[in-house]
Amino acid sequence: MNNLDIYVDEIKFEEEILKCHADADLTGMSAASRMIVDSDNMSFIYLLDDGDAFRRVHFVKETWSMLNDYRNKEIMLNGRITLADFWEEMDFLLDNIVDNNNYGREFESAVREQFRI
Repeated sequence: MNNLDIYVDEIKFEEEILKCHADADLTGMSAASRMIVDSDNMSFIYLLDDGDAFRRVHFVKETWSMLNDYRNKEIMLNGRITLADFWEEMDFLLDNIVDNNNYGREFESAVREQFRI
């Protein structure tokens, strides 16, 4: 882990918003509207832009059930940053992962199971 990595450690659904918490200072960061995956570490990653580099917000496997249960709800990090285009990006990744061995069998299987696809 380095200073470019931020890990979501808690998710709550309150006031129709999926509120994510990470122990990180988000000053000067904005939503980049892009997601990638780290299939080796079973993580979906939302990118934040700090003006100089992308910071990676990790949604590890333990958070996936909340993501699946509250799909398409507004999603916010630390009450400060709305993760714009999160669900569009997530849907694109999910469509791409199914039946694609490039992500590794273990990751694909876990995604299929958790997101029921």
